[in-house]
Amino acid sequence: MYLPDLIAVEAVEERFRALTHQPSGEPFSEDGKARWPADQFTFRLIQEGAIRRVQDAPEDLGADPKPEAAPVAAPATIKGK
Repeated sequence: MYLPDLIAVEAVEERFRALTHQPSGEPFSEDGKARWPADQFTFRLIQEGAIRRVQDAPEDLGADPKPEAAPVAAPATIKGK
């Protein structure tokens, strides 16, 4: 049986929380988030602006999800070789 990958999405406005994934009927939770299949229906709603992927939402990522690594100096080279 084929099971598509799931992606985390959320409704961008309160009125879109009434949407359910089709054909599965998966609704949004009370906080407006859901895990829906990564399929044409989901991506169409993302494109139309009704929902967004959770990782695309800056406020859901936190202040600094991946701290930058300190720069590393390149090794010195020997001239003439």
